[in-house]
Amino acid sequence: MNETNHKTRLELIRGDSVINTIEPTMDAGSNDLEFSTNSSINSFPTLSFKSSNPEVNQIFMGFSKHDIVRLSVSNTTDKSFTTMFEGEFNKKTMKIENKSSKVDLDIQAIHSFFRLSTLELSSTLEFKETTFKEFVIKLVEIAEISSKVSIEHKLSNIRIAGLSRNTNAFRLFKEVCLMINASVVFNTDNTVNIELRPDRLNHIKSRNIKTITDKDIISMESTDRI
Repeated sequence: MNETNHKTRLELIRGDSVINTIEPTMDAGSNDLEFSTNSSINSFPTLSFKSSNPEVNQIFMGFSKHDIVRLSVSNTTDKSFTTMFEGEFNKKTMKIENKSSKVDLDIQAIHSFFRLSTLELSSTLEFKETTFKEFVIKLVEIAEISSKVSIEHKLSNIRIAGLSRNTNAFRLFKEVCLMINASVVFNTDNTVNIELRPDRLNHIKSRNIKTITDKDIISMESTDRI
């Protein structure tokens, strides 16, 4: 039986340029590099990876605010790479053992649109006969978000009017989307798609159903909280 191997590629992006690329060797039984990605309908896509790999650590030791990390996996048929995650710096933890000179690096990255949730609009913003597209562009510019945003044509030219004062930018964004019945998808490649909610629902319903059995589940985690 042939063993299928998928290469993994990590890229460090600063500004608009890829400044470092590495395809770490993922040997069977090796635990010097571990990846974990998360994507759901109620949270921003995230990536975390723990590394004690010297080559990876050398590149990502300088990973800092505004930097982007891209994780890609190779396609065995044509040897191209598919982006599994792209997002920006969220947190970095470094642990050094002096005796062994071992360095453990814990990197956490998140979809760039999370910046809206950390932005408080203390000044007054007035939207007077502004199109929804202009509204989104303004928020993206204020928050310095690098994500590419695709807006369905039916929504782009919808006119909105109002006054915002002392409001969280992401809360404002969500309220406007609710008003115009827009559905927002934060993609794992750091892009955003905004479309009419009925169109999004129809797209989901038209997909082929794939049944997952117990044999398909590698691991499962359950959390209860108040």
